[in-house]
Amino acid sequence: MLNKEIRMKKTLRIKMILVLGIVTLFLSVLVSCVNNRAGSKSTVRAYPIVDTNQGFTYSNSELIDPPAEGETFYGQDAQYTGNVPSYTDNGDGIITDNVTGLIWTQNVSSYAMPWSEASSYCESLTTGGYTDWCLPAVKELWSIRDFSQGWPWVDTDYFNLVGDGSDQRQQHSWTSNPYLVESEYQNEQVQGDPAFIVNDWTGHIKAMDGNRFVRAVRGNTTYGINDFVDNGDATVSDNATGLMWSQDDNGEAINWKAAMAYAEAATTSGYDDWRLPNAKELQSIADYSGVFPAINTSMFNLTKLTNIKGQTDYPFYWSSTSNPVEGSDGEVDRGSAYAWVLAAGYNTDPDGNDLHGAGSVVFTPKSEENFTERDPEIHRYNYVRLVRGGNVTKTPNGDPSCGNPDRIVVFKEGDTGMRGHGGGERPDFAAAAEKLGITEAELMEALGDSQQGPPDFAVAAESLGITETELSDALGVPSDEKPQAGGQPVNRK
Repeated sequence: MLNKEIRMKKTLRIKMILVLGIVTLFLSVLVSCVNNRAGSKSTVRAYPIVDTNQGFTYSNSELIDPPAEGETFYGQDAQYTGNVPSYTDNGDGIITDNVTGLIWTQNVSSYAMPWSEASSYCESLTTGGYTDWCLPAVKELWSIRDFSQGWPWVDTDYFNLVGDGSDQRQQHSWTSNPYLVESEYQNEQVQGDPAFIVNDWTGHIKAMDGNRFVRAVRGNTTYGINDFVDNGDATVSDNATGLMWSQDDNGEAINWKAAMAYAEAATTSGYDDWRLPNAKELQSIADYSGVFPAINTSMFNLTKLTNIKGQTDYPFYWSSTSNPVEGSDGEVDRGSAYAWVLAAGYNTDPDGNDLHGAGSVVFTPKSEENFTERDPEIHRYNYVRLVRGGNVTKTPNGDPSCGNPDRIVVFKEGDTGMRGHGGGERPDFAAAAEKLGITEAELMEALGDSQQGPPDFAVAAESLGITETELSDALGVPSDEKPQAGGQPVNRK
């Protein structure tokens, strides 16, 4: 009898332990789900969003003191801070991003090339002793944008540009994402074989054709891959970034000031800590696989629009990030009049032709007083997609130390010579022709169409009846940087 009671007690204890184990497991899963939905700061993410590094606050037209909560213009980029940018210069031509785990070449290619050659160029590199370099995806290349002061939009303490500083707006770098959205109405810029570029100098993401530079990447092959979950309550969580999004947009086109006020006051799905996303957070939900609109419509609902060509179109979405400088000519007084937007639909020219592509990121006037005829009416007022969570804290006073008034923009050593459209320094063709005893027209005809790639110096020299060395010297192109047929440099690694 006693043994039976002992056995029964042991059985009861085992059952209680099992029940407690199941309850503990359930609670841990529940907590994990809650943390994922809320954007827990302790969770390691596969796709951490690097903060924009914007530390100043702006009105519709000028730099202002940080507005207090509840005041006009409160809730802009500088007043929320996420994963602070952190880089390591490895001293061997490569830069490690300590937030994303991505490793970058410090220099871009010394010449511009067609997109079709960009991947093989990366694969041929041995920079830093590595041989697994790749052409970066647009979300990878966008991760190193720096919005602290602009022009250029990279941290020049770590990343070098190309050329001698002339023709700065042409600092385009290829991404691995071709532009696959087709339209009946296309600007010539997205005809042919366009792919997305990121411009180091102006900051944009745009779809373009032609010849562009390349900055190679390696490491963290999961970066930029979303992991969306429909929470069933009009919100969508991205477990890769830790951000939660409103499933619906605000349904109304408004100006930038109103967009921040809307976000700060929002209580969608019972949450009261929504904000207007910064430019990097917003770009993280773009879809570059060729779908239209360029946002996952199985997860997100978008307001439908009709553009001036009568096509179904979709909104631009506001970010909280200002463009602190507009123009590379030193005229900065109107710079703060622009904010960055994501084009979910076509990004058209004034005539309604797709110009920059669905998924492009550009800046646009914040308010009515800065509209021009270049701004299509359909996108003069824009829409809001709310965000919350992530490794983000409120920084109501901003951080003016993010800007560096004494920064030095480093251009890669050497003369890039003639590398086609977007090729950095442009030779003095008139002076070269005079040196060679020919007309400038004869020289340009021999060099060929720069849009089709770098010139074949051997063919050009033969047609002019001179040596390659004479041609190179006249153009000021170093012999070890002289391109061969097909656009391949002699000394690329």
